[in-house]
Amino acid sequence: MEQQGANLGSALIKFITFKGIILLVTGIVLLVFPRTTLATLIFVLGVYWLIDGVSTIVSSFRARKYQSSWGWSLFTGILGAVAGLVVLSKPMLSSVLTTSFLMWFLGVSAIIYGFSGLFTGLKLPKGNRKSSMIWGGIFSILFGVILISSPYLSALTIVYTIGVIAIIGGISILYVGSKMKNKLNNLN
Repeated sequence: MEQQGANLGSALIKFITFKGIILLVTGIVLLVFPRTTLATLIFVLGVYWLIDGVSTIVSSFRARKYQSSWGWSLFTGILGAVAGLVVLSKPMLSSVLTTSFLMWFLGVSAIIYGFSGLFTGLKLPKGNRKSSMIWGGIFSILFGVILISSPYLSALTIVYTIGVIAIIGGISILYVGSKMKNKLNNLN
């Protein structure tokens, strides 16, 4: 029974170490190749839209006998397939347009969320929660404006941020894995 626990602990440590290495390498790739990473993500999104669109078209034709809204499903499938084809046929243009759309969407969402937080904070009675809601709303509005003002630069900044977070996470996971390995070795 004790040997099983040691084997399980060893397997867990190997898994944690593998996860940490993958996260660390992903972070480095994001930092070293941010534009390529962004273009690759857009390409993968195009492949997904194409596959999802075609499968939605097929399933809508199959469902037309027993589903009254099959036309909407067919319409969304066609839109998805067309979007996927556009992204795959014009990857650089799609990269800029999709990135811009995404940053605009995130920016508008942040601004709406910010105004909501700001107005909610202004209505609250005095206290810590009031000031944190107001400041959170203000920062969210500013963040939204920054995302909208320069969508491509914002997307690259997000790639860099995710890269840094991945590296920090990878190092942290590797550290925890080494501590677990030391504890497991001390138990044996």
